[in-house]
Amino acid sequence: MRNSEIDYSIGVDIGGTFTDVVVLSRAGAVVTGKSATTPDALADGVLAALGDAAARMERPLADLLGATDLVKHGSTVATNALLTRRGVRIGLITTRGFEDTPWIMRAVGRVDGLPEEEVRHVSSVVKPEPLVEARHVRGVRERISASGEIVVPLNFDDARRAVRELIEEEAVEGLAISLLQSWANPVHERAIRDLVETEHGIGRVHLSVGSELSSVAGEYARTNTAIADAFVGPIVERYLGDLVERLRAEGFTGRLLMMQGNGGLAAPAQTRAISTLQSGPAGGMIAAAHVGERLGHARVITTDMGGTSFDVGLVDNGYWRYADEPILGRLRILQPIIDITSIGAGGGTIARVDRATGRLLVGPESAGASPGPVAYGAGGTEPTVTDCDLVLGLIDPAYFLGGRRTLDLEAARRAVRDRLAEPLGMEIEEAAAGVVRIVNSQMGDLIRREVVRSGHLPEEFVLYAFGGAGPVHAVGFARDLGIGSIHVFPTSAVFSALGIAMADLVHTRVATRLIGLPADAGILNADLDAMEEELTRTLRDDGFDGAVEFRRYVTMRFRRQTQGEEVVLPWDRLDQRRVAELERLFIERYEELYGTGVAYVEAGIDLSAIRVDAVGPVGRPSLLEHEAVPDSVESAVKGRRRAHLDGSWVEAAVYDQARLRTGMRLTGPAIVESPFTTVVLPPGSAAEVDAHESLVIRP
Repeated sequence: MRNSEIDYSIGVDIGGTFTDVVVLSRAGAVVTGKSATTPDALADGVLAALGDAAARMERPLADLLGATDLVKHGSTVATNALLTRRGVRIGLITTRGFEDTPWIMRAVGRVDGLPEEEVRHVSSVVKPEPLVEARHVRGVRERISASGEIVVPLNFDDARRAVRELIEEEAVEGLAISLLQSWANPVHERAIRDLVETEHGIGRVHLSVGSELSSVAGEYARTNTAIADAFVGPIVERYLGDLVERLRAEGFTGRLLMMQGNGGLAAPAQTRAISTLQSGPAGGMIAAAHVGERLGHARVITTDMGGTSFDVGLVDNGYWRYADEPILGRLRILQPIIDITSIGAGGGTIARVDRATGRLLVGPESAGASPGPVAYGAGGTEPTVTDCDLVLGLIDPAYFLGGRRTLDLEAARRAVRDRLAEPLGMEIEEAAAGVVRIVNSQMGDLIRREVVRSGHLPEEFVLYAFGGAGPVHAVGFARDLGIGSIHVFPTSAVFSALGIAMADLVHTRVATRLIGLPADAGILNADLDAMEEELTRTLRDDGFDGAVEFRRYVTMRFRRQTQGEEVVLPWDRLDQRRVAELERLFIERYEELYGTGVAYVEAGIDLSAIRVDAVGPVGRPSLLEHEAVPDSVESAVKGRRRAHLDGSWVEAAVYDQARLRTGMRLTGPAIVESPFTTVVLPPGSAAEVDAHESLVIRP
């Protein structure tokens, strides 16, 4: 997929506050760029970040784009449209008698996606509103059994009338088709799709067919998936059309590939809008898995603290979990999205004093990119985590974004004083330090919960700190967890964009299966054959003509359980001996998670799902290694400043990260600055620069 005259591939990640760019050369050199996200015109922020990277390379943007073969893009367009409910008017066609499924939902739907503090207030909890209006739902007569047999044939008069009313009379822009049990047999959904395209033309509306998006049982989540894709699909298509036009106008002649939530790339024509959800955080997991493999880190905690959120993921021997039913915008969906858990804890997270209790609260609300923290001077009035970091001397107001933006320290101090310190009867620094302690505790609690849920302990992992705000707070939230090693990379501020730039083409298929073990190996092999053939065709449609790599997984559970556990399938195909071995692998995994001896083998074991990832490698640069230098670490000192750390003001040495070299050692209190992030080393912590010029911190 590379032209011999082309030298670069570019990763783009649009975050809630900043848009990040990483340019990778074929030789492995890395150049970064960053610009403010422009929510009302996202392509503007992308072009500005690309321009920043080009300026760092001292070449015109047109030259850079002309020498680039792949722009790999992680987009928040679908996520933002879903979370803000700014999609298009849509319709839903479903099985008659199930029109109210999006409103009835499931019992847990009442609290899906709510933070714990809201769940506790039972009287005020309400169900989320579906994305489709009730007057735009139509039921058609049909029924397919759970085994895939046609019980009631599709009534074409019902279908034709429903399609006509929604498209011609209600003028919907998106149409979701989700019939009961379509995961077992999609023939009726496909018939309605064909009817729409035949009688109303291809492209008249954005079609989202449930069985094409997910072959997993569960009508509520599968219907949500089709609805959400129809809701955001036209928005994503318009954005991509605008972005491609803008890139072409700037001289780009290569290919645009879209990052997906499953951790892989796809051509725009093969990408569904719903599959791009969480594509930015997925990039961070890709980078972590790649770096972890190179550094020999078997277990890695990924922590991404940006402007609006704090994202946590786990990499275990190069493997990450997919969320069973990811919840976005309080709606359960069925898509293969990397299991990354987020809370509202970023640099822009707002701190306030609760009027009823007088307690200091932090988040989950965020000032976002606009207006942003008070110190930005863009209209923000509520103190944020970034404002508190500034008040405490952790951030240099004159060096934000490498000096491109000067922060207003006095405005931040006034906001902390008026909104927090005075209502609490505290000094300004005491209130700001309280905000930092609270947000660090929230992040530490999330990490602990996710690690324990995986069947491990935090001290068994190394921690990768990235995002613009992550290295500022990493030692603060890692200390209480007993984590012995934190890694901050030269690219930590744009780590998700780095992962996107490194990503391969990946397509995923997940299918529900109801098979009791031991089973006929031939049945399972036939499923694997069919899934891999389909995935290979999809990769060929992407333009990939190399050798396809497959990752295979099965989900198993004890009979009569409703939830299963996913196990890596260590073979390409099964025989009867391997089927028996599969049961042993599941029992080992189950007891690793829940305790030795708890496996109820006598109940029997069912295989409930099969997942296959097809990977088309597009090449990754190697990590450059450097020899240790004899220079003293003092050669990297750029100054000193007072910082409020561990409850008191201390004098901290300030280092320029660009001048740190392999082998240099630092001890806290110290601050390490780079244009896009700051690393804070409190008293008692230490760090060493490794062979890749990353900071390895001992908290």
